Amino acid sequence: MTDPRFIADLATLKGKLRLTKLPTDSAANELLDEAILNARLEFYRRLGGTRVDALAAITFVENPTSANEVLRALANAVEVKLVRVRLMRTIPVLFQDASGDVQRAWNEEAPFREGGVSSTDREIKRIESEIEEDFQMLAGEESQGEESNWRVFDGTPECPPPRPGNNVFRSRSQRRDLLG
Repeated sequence: MTDPRFIADLATLKGKLRLTKLPTDSAANELLDEAILNARLEFYRRLGGTRVDALAAITFVENPTSANEVLRALANAVEVKLVRVRLMRTIPVLFQDASGDVQRAWNEEAPFREGGVSSTDREIKRIESEIEEDFQMLAGEESQGEESNWRVFDGTPECPPPRPGNNVFRSRSQRRDLLG
């Protein structure tokens, strides 16, 4: 099995993915190895070898206090997220082929069967969004976003309170009225 780059060892990574009881003869181990390899490649692709080596050289601590320790802890978290997303995409496919003792394997690899297709897709998109932000921070490209796009209801009569299901952004007709 391939060892992860930032997480201490494979057992720790399996624990973070809730796969500690994954049988050694399960086909999911091959998918896990592939996911770890892809996570490593993604780090090198996005950050380059020099930056990845610099991050890996920082000693990991459970309670980071310095900027470098925080970056190292973030790299650990990103590695877990990358592997999790890859497994969320590939493990369900493994069980659709209906070969071998699929039912037993399906029951033992529970973290990746908990939701339906749409909830899994939403979760993958959410994690990918986090990964994108994390990579920006790891690369030193921290982005704060456009704060000028935020609107807050302050209770004044000019801005009616938002209704459930709506947002506080003005509609096109309201913007046209304001512009004259």
